[in-house]
Amino acid sequence: MLKKNIKIFIKTILIGLLGGIIFNILLLPLPWMLGPAFSVAIFALSGVNVDLSRNFRSPFVGLTGVWLGSYFQPSILNDVYIWIISLTFLVLYVPLAHAFSYFILLKTRKINKPEAFFIGSAGGLLEMTLGAEECKADAKRVSLTHMTRIFLTVMLIPNLLLIFFPGSYEREPTWPNMEGNFLHIIAFIVLIPLGQYIGKKLNFPGYSLFGPLIISAILHVFGYFKLEANISFLIFSQLIIGTFFGCNMNGVSGKVAGNYLIDAIIVVLSLTLCIVPFLFVVGLLTTINEEAILLAFSPGGVNEMGLLAAFLNIEPAYVLTHHLFRLCTVLMMLIFAKKFLYPKFKKMKNFS
Repeated sequence: MLKKNIKIFIKTILIGLLGGIIFNILLLPLPWMLGPAFSVAIFALSGVNVDLSRNFRSPFVGLTGVWLGSYFQPSILNDVYIWIISLTFLVLYVPLAHAFSYFILLKTRKINKPEAFFIGSAGGLLEMTLGAEECKADAKRVSLTHMTRIFLTVMLIPNLLLIFFPGSYEREPTWPNMEGNFLHIIAFIVLIPLGQYIGKKLNFPGYSLFGPLIISAILHVFGYFKLEANISFLIFSQLIIGTFFGCNMNGVSGKVAGNYLIDAIIVVLSLTLCIVPFLFVVGLLTTINEEAILLAFSPGGVNEMGLLAAFLNIEPAYVLTHHLFRLCTVLMMLIFAKKFLYPKFKKMKNFS
């Protein structure tokens, strides 16, 4: 049994590696995360048995968190007052975009109200999935549609940047190398379990990522650390995270996956369309560049959009702060929904 599991593990990693290499050569965004996610998902949908333990993924998620936290340099304290305007509009964007997406889903898809509510959200994959389970909605549909939403968003946004903001970033492949500071490696090894332990104790959502990210951000913003991660570690971390994403398509038929894809396309287009007026107003009222605003308001995951901002070198700390704030706004909405909407959802026999 152990020998069989090892073979499946190696096969899964190799499939993910193949996807990463292809995406990197094609100069696609986040190649070492999206490439493995795409290739492993394709093989899974084709009936190939792929698998990767959640426990194996955890330290690599933590490494990504520490690295993203390193973008919170002391200089950002001077910019926070400007960000307040942008964050205020973000709080307005999240519920308005959610309502618009929910309405479009009900009008265009054969879907019940609870599922439209949980699928139409601008974030909170885990929380929305748990809410769907609590309301006896299709939690797998909610979960996989959100994962597809994140994938589509990360593929869409860089291309929108190239179309509307030519020259906003350079496309070039990223390959592993052996450069790196030994003391920085030791610091990463210490901060990952420390951050995850603190995050778990404080009940952070997604503590594997947010615990190390917040600890790293605090240490960097007050000038205690200035870490630089070896690019090879970052590539391998993304490879593992992306491969794990792809494994979620295990046991899903092509027809069902097609339905999830249509749901996700509608949600991404609805949420992205809602960004346009906020992009204009925030750009008018602040000195923040439009590329950063677009990334900050985009309906992707915190991890994915943070990585995208970092690799495109477009205000990573600003983008991360907004996505963390967006997650907090979604959680506040869910507290409201749990009190006023969940009871109604549970009473819907046919969820019509």
